[in-house]
Amino acid sequence: MKRTLLFIAIICSTSFAFAQKTTYKVSTQSSTIKWNAKKVVGGHVGTIALKDGTIQTDKGKITGGGFTIDMNSMACTDAPKLTGHLKNEDFFDVPKYPTAKFIISKVDNSKATPVITGNLTIKNKTKTISFPAKVTSTTDGLSAEALGVKVNRLDFDIQYRSASFFSDLGNRAIEDEFTLDIQIKAAK
Repeated sequence: MKRTLLFIAIICSTSFAFAQKTTYKVSTQSSTIKWNAKKVVGGHVGTIALKDGTIQTDKGKITGGGFTIDMNSMACTDAPKLTGHLKNEDFFDVPKYPTAKFIISKVDNSKATPVITGNLTIKNKTKTISFPAKVTSTTDGLSAEALGVKVNRLDFDIQYRSASFFSDLGNRAIEDEFTLDIQIKAAK
């Protein structure tokens, strides 16, 4: 009898543990990515949309997931004429590489604000990046916010007007790092 009760208790606790794991589908309509690129003099800002994505949690904490970025949706909001140049081979070569990806590889949930580490792939080149992300549970899912995520464009073979490669650019140089403000909304 004791063995039967112990067996039932183990099965119930294991089932409960599995029930805590949840996969959320990212809402591409409600999620946003804003980018900010700086030059020696000035800079530009814009947006880019997600194509799809998921976030996995265990007991309310992010454990994995990823999303696909629709590079065709890239827009420069302060200088719309620049959008076409960003999509050509000088920068992101969107006709050849229409999507980018971010796949979570590890999450440090030991801090109040989890630190997400993952593989960012742009132009078929992959680089590991880490950033803190504020995660909030909502009535029908969750939201995650990561502000000022730094990306070094040189890691993805984007050298156009980089002072790291061209010494005679003066005030026409573009900084090697750009930042992303990411707001993800996901539901079951």
